[in-house]
Amino acid sequence: MTQETHASDDYEARLEAAESGPLKAAARWVVALASATLGDAEYEANEPQVVVHSRLDDSVLLRMTTSSLEEAERLIVQIREDLQTLSTEEFKAEWEGAGDKS
Repeated sequence: MTQETHASDDYEARLEAAESGPLKAAARWVVALASATLGDAEYEANEPQVVVHSRLDDSVLLRMTTSSLEEAERLIVQIREDLQTLSTEEFKAEWEGAGDKS
């Protein structure tokens, strides 16, 4: 009898703040403040990211930048469900091409 393995055995999803240079970070803060002044509380000063890391060596399999924490939270729930239900190969096939372009 073979034991069914899931992608969660090899990978985990985390919420992280995007690392950006000082000019980009300052620009995002200005836009976030302007958005809040205009009543748009949706825009985040820090770009939230959902990052899928290898449990073996902490390397990054997938990185997705979102526009808001709410969007990141919805996305991480979906990714974690797929990690729990899909095999590693199925997970990679499902999410291939969905991440940020380097």
